[in-house]
Amino acid sequence: MRSRLTVVLIAILAGTLLLPMLPAHAQQTTIVVTGYGGRWSEVMKKALVEPFEKKHNVKVEVVTGITTEWVAKLLAAGPDNPPYDVVFGNEPAFPIPRGFFEKRNETLAPNIKNLYPKALIGDSSLAMFWGRIGLAYRTDSGIKKPTSWKDFWDEAYVGKRSTYVIGNTLGINFLFMISKIFGKDYFDIDAGVAAIKKAQPKLVDFSGTIEKQLEQKEVVIAVLHDAGSHDLQKRGIPVDWVGPSEGQPILDQVVQVTKGSKNKELAWKLIDAYISPEVQLAFATELFWSPTNKTVKLPADVAKKVINGPTDVEKLVLFDWAQVAKQRPQWTEKWNKEMR
Repeated sequence: MRSRLTVVLIAILAGTLLLPMLPAHAQQTTIVVTGYGGRWSEVMKKALVEPFEKKHNVKVEVVTGITTEWVAKLLAAGPDNPPYDVVFGNEPAFPIPRGFFEKRNETLAPNIKNLYPKALIGDSSLAMFWGRIGLAYRTDSGIKKPTSWKDFWDEAYVGKRSTYVIGNTLGINFLFMISKIFGKDYFDIDAGVAAIKKAQPKLVDFSGTIEKQLEQKEVVIAVLHDAGSHDLQKRGIPVDWVGPSEGQPILDQVVQVTKGSKNKELAWKLIDAYISPEVQLAFATELFWSPTNKTVKLPADVAKKVINGPTDVEKLVLFDWAQVAKQRPQWTEKWNKEMR
């Protein structure tokens, strides 16, 4: 009896000693991407993240915030050890770390071939969505419907208007507005600062803040993209959007893969899913962001509110972002001197 018990104990002990030698279960791969919060996050999770995780058996970690935050962390970490695999955000901040990104990979992301040519930025980046910058206004405020960028300076809006600034410098869309009104070059920071001082608008660095200001009646008119305006409308807020007669600059939602990513193949596959007709359609119908994939078929009611087709795309006002990056130090110096 004792010998049998000894044999059992030896077997248990041997099994225990062998456990560490057994192959460990492979850990699930995690890819880290940037993304906005709020409604964007909701649509992103449902239309993109959850289906992608299920299809590829991976974990997608979304770091929410704004572009300037992500770019600052990317620059601090350096190109070899990026905190993200996929960096997504607004174009104005991206020319600074452009060298941190991989060249576009159409083999891993074949939907790139279906994008409008204007959506391809440099050799590494692409615009997934476009939004037109114009004027949003509350229709219940009693103000007249704006038709021109000049209307933003109407005395009726003193203390009740807002606009973007980016990292304590003027938003390029605002400088474009100045150029159309006063016949200045849109890199003319002196004209921009002078116009800001005259209008004295509320200054924000994120479009979501402007949307909240309109929703809470803090302002009655604002420089805002069409997507945010139509989303407010959809939620029952009495807001309408106007494309000023002088033209509308474009807010690009741009994406790229970091050079130092350890998951480049999955990163490009995620981008491919992001620009697929299905996901592009979800963002257009839910949030009114204009798709850059030319194969997307939009419902008639949505098509009326977004950039739709080659004719609309041809009218887009795009900027030389590399030149913008060169001007930024001068803008920042001027802003800090005049506005603080």
